Amino acid sequence: MDQDEFLQKLDQIEEQAQLTLAEFPKTLTKERQRMIIALVRYIRGEADRSIALPKPDVEADAVARLRGV
Repeated sequence: MDQDEFLQKLDQIEEQAQLTLAEFPKTLTKERQRMIIALVRYIRGEADRSIALPKPDVEADAVARLRGV
């Protein structure tokens, strides 16, 4: 699954949770839906952060260091 598809799925989960929260006024259901929404927002934030700060290419760094020696 690519990044865009992953983020679209998170949007769908959040949307469905928000709709359920609006439809079912029971306290337990509301708490669970709030947790789902919070988790989706957290995961989306982590995914966005991963895109903004990609992991360094360790092998390329090692080659560059060896060339500098």
